Amino acid sequence: MSYQENKIVIFDWGGIVESHREGEYNCNQVTINIIKKLNPKIKENEIIEKWKECSCDKNGRNIGTYKNIEHVESWYQRIKNKFDLTCDFATFVEIYRKEYANIYFYKNVVELEHKTKERCKIGIFSNLTLLDKERINAQVNLEKFDYIWLSFEMEERKPNQRIYEMVQCECGIKPENILFIEDTQQNIETAKKLGWNTCRAYGYEIEKIRESIEMFLQN
Repeated sequence: MSYQENKIVIFDWGGIVESHREGEYNCNQVTINIIKKLNPKIKENEIIEKWKECSCDKNGRNIGTYKNIEHVESWYQRIKNKFDLTCDFATFVEIYRKEYANIYFYKNVVELEHKTKERCKIGIFSNLTLLDKERINAQVNLEKFDYIWLSFEMEERKPNQRIYEMVQCECGIKPENILFIEDTQQNIETAKKLGWNTCRAYGYEIEKIRESIEMFLQN
C-alpha cells in the first residue's frame, strides 16, 4: 500500500502505550509507591483520591497545562501539604521519575505506531506533565512522530475542544482523514464532534488497534 500523505493516525499515550490496566504495574500503583516512600504513615487506600485533589490549583488550572518548572513546583507544594511530606522539590522529582521509569508499557503498540509511519503521518496526543516528557520519549521515541501534541506544552488539555482544534490546524489534515486512537470515552466524544474517525481501545487490545488502522487506510 502506498504512502498516504493526506492521512494521519493520532495515538494517545496513557492507556494506549503506557498501562492503566489493573494487575499491571500502572500509574495508580506508581503513585501509591511514590507517596509511601515519602510518608509510610499515609493510608494506601487514600492516596489516589488525595493525589487527584491536588491536580488543579485554586483557579482550576490542571498540572497537565503547566509549561514552566516553577508552576510544577507549586503543584508539588499542594502534594507536600496534602500528604505531610518533608522532602524538597528536587528529591520529589528524582523519586517521581525513578518510580515512573519502571511502569509497564506496551512495546508492541510502539512498534505498530512506528510501522504505521511507513503508510501515513503519525502523531501522539496526550495529557501529561512536564515531568513526564522524559519518560514518554524513552518509551516511544518522539523523533519517530510527525507531530507531537503534549498538553503541558500546549497549555490546554483533552477533552477541551480547543486543543483538538489546535491539533487539526497544525497538521492541516481534513477531519475525515484523521484517526484518533484513545482509551477514554470523554476524549473520544470531542474528536467525534469534530468529525474525526475514532477507535476507543486499550494498549492490550493490539488487534483492535491494528484493525482500526487497516480499515482507516483502506477507505
